[in-house]
Amino acid sequence: MSSAVSLSPSAPGVAGAGASNDHKVPPVTDMARMIGLTIPVACLPDVVANTALLQGYADLVAGFVLPDDCEPAYEYAP
Repeated sequence: MSSAVSLSPSAPGVAGAGASNDHKVPPVTDMARMIGLTIPVACLPDVVANTALLQGYADLVAGFVLPDDCEPAYEYAP
């Protein structure tokens, strides 16, 4: 795992997609290390940018409040 570099979300040049908003990107290299994944240094900026993008989507879904009287969709029909 020597090719994975410890990187803070505010490191210059690696701001990625989350640079223009208030979201903090999780420490990607630490998460990768926990699951035994090695991220090559050349791929790290794109992985950080993608993580920030996905975190933004997760925040949108988690922040969507449904009323208690909303009926569930029992069957999906595209």
